[in-house]
Amino acid sequence: MEPILNLIAESGQVPPTQLEDPSESTPFFEVGPQGFLLRTPSGGRLHYAPGQGISIATPPDRPSDDLAPIVRTSGFAAAGWLDGRVPLWANAVRLDTGRLVLIASDRDDVHEAMAAALSDAFGFAVSDAPVVIDPEDPSRVCTNGQPMTIRRTTKEATEPPVREGSRRLRTDRPAIDGTVVHPCAGLVCVEEGTAAQSKLSRVGLMNGISEIKKHIFMPLAGTAIWGAETIEAAHMVLSSNLPMLRYSMPAGRKPDAELAADLLDKLKSLGKP
Repeated sequence: MEPILNLIAESGQVPPTQLEDPSESTPFFEVGPQGFLLRTPSGGRLHYAPGQGISIATPPDRPSDDLAPIVRTSGFAAAGWLDGRVPLWANAVRLDTGRLVLIASDRDDVHEAMAAALSDAFGFAVSDAPVVIDPEDPSRVCTNGQPMTIRRTTKEATEPPVREGSRRLRTDRPAIDGTVVHPCAGLVCVEEGTAAQSKLSRVGLMNGISEIKKHIFMPLAGTAIWGAETIEAAHMVLSSNLPMLRYSMPAGRKPDAELAADLLDKLKSLGKP
C-alpha cells in the first residue's frame, strides 16, 4: 500500500478543461477514464490522473497557492478512490502507541474540536480530514500530511485562513506524517449525548454501515469510479473489519481537555488502542 501523497505529486502539466467520455459530470467535477477533474468557483482547475499525478491551473487573480488546500482534500480523496481505497471525512490522532484513532462526527466542529482537544491535552500529532483507508485491511491508513484546520466559528479569529476568504483556519498543532502508511486502531464516532455522564459503546455491524456511509468523503465521485454495487460492498467490508466505537458526550458539553482525557481513559479500559 503506497502513501496517497506519493500519488499526487504535481506533474507540471496543464489540466484539461473537460474530460473525454466522463462517467459522471457535474458543474464542479468530472470523473472518467482520464481521472478526476475539479473546477473551483473561482475558475481554477485540478486534474488527477493515475500514474501522472496532479496538475493545477490557478486563476491569475488568485494567490499562487490558492488550490493547495484542495489538492490535499479533493485531490487526495480522488487519488484514494482511483487507487481502490476509501476516503473518510474524519480527523486522525496518533497516540503514544503509534496507532491512529480516527475521530468522526455528524458535525465538523465536534470531530475537529475533539481531535484538537486530544492534541492539546496530550501532545498527540493530528491529521486534517480526509483520511484514506484500505477497505480490505482497515488497519492501514494514509493521512494527507496537512496541518489540522478548524471551521471558523466566530468572525474574529487569530488563526489565518487556509485560503483567502476561507471559513477554515490553520492551526499549529503537530501533523501526522503523510508520507508513510500508519496502523489504525479504529474509528470513534463522537456525538452530543443526552445523559449526565459520558458513554463509550461499541458500534454493531448494521449501525456501522450507516456510520461509514455518513462519513465517506466525495461519495458521488466514488460511486462513479467504483460503481454502486462495489461501494455497497465496501460499506459492508469496512463495517465488518474496522473497529468502531461511539462516544456520547455528557448533555450540553463540548469537546475539551476533560472530555479528551475521559475518552482516552475509556479507550484504554476497553484495550483500544
